[in-house]
Amino acid sequence: MKELAVAYSDEKGQEIKLTEDDVIKYISTDESVTEKEVMQFLNMCKYLRLNPFLKEIYLIKYKDSPATFVISYQTLLKRAEENKNFDGYETEVKGEVPNMSATAIVYRKDRSYPVKITVNYSEAVKTIMDRKTGELRPTTMWKNMPEWMLRKVALARALKEAFPNAVGNAEVSVSEIVDIDTMDKTVIEQRKNYKGDVNKDLYGIPSETKDEAKTERVKTEPNPEDPASSELVSGSGQALKRKLYEILKEKKIDTITKVKDLLKEALPDENWANIKKDVFEKMDPLKLSKVLEYLAK
Repeated sequence: MKELAVAYSDEKGQEIKLTEDDVIKYISTDESVTEKEVMQFLNMCKYLRLNPFLKEIYLIKYKDSPATFVISYQTLLKRAEENKNFDGYETEVKGEVPNMSATAIVYRKDRSYPVKITVNYSEAVKTIMDRKTGELRPTTMWKNMPEWMLRKVALARALKEAFPNAVGNAEVSVSEIVDIDTMDKTVIEQRKNYKGDVNKDLYGIPSETKDEAKTERVKTEPNPEDPASSELVSGSGQALKRKLYEILKEKKIDTITKVKDLLKEALPDENWANIKKDVFEKMDPLKLSKVLEYLAK
């Protein structure tokens, strides 16, 4: 039987060939993914010209559940911004948990009215069951940054409605990247003559100070046995990794052996026998989030 495969170019012109074996071994979160789900994923990647190896699209699969195709939030935002009719957006978060709501407005040059979406915290918050109490509680990201997460949910929904062809029917992951969007008209307006910390006041995420930024740019020789070494706090998802390394230091998980024990508990379905010092740098955002959730228990 001929193996399923597709070949196409992504938006950057990079030639990509994806096979069924690639999807099962390297992309799907579980190897129990069915042939039909693989075929759907391959065709979606080709149709939308997305590169799963660059974390633009994920295949989330659990043994007893159907597969879910999830698009990176940043991919959706980039696709919208590259559209010739994109005319910016603005967001607003009101209230306190659990009565918090977020509104996103997306503007198009070719439409008389913008797309406006309001999302309530109760309908969007992601929860996990506490092993000790058996009660549902917010995941780490939703617990620590509810304003930011709710805002991104509202914006993702508004962008999908305003640009329905950008990512098709795939879901959008809003938890893997923490950043401040410079295209947000609300942020741009608030920054004018504003003496406080706009990012912190709007979304609960303080901006880096000049000293912090300078510290992160300093090159140091990483300790092979120290996963919290400052040189490892770099690359994509920097704020997410920084949060993880802070918790590792706090809990004194400071050797490869301790990290290996942690990963065996947090992600038991993976093989962590030969991890290296940069294990978290190479880890995809969804797994990073699961590790953070485990540490928060």
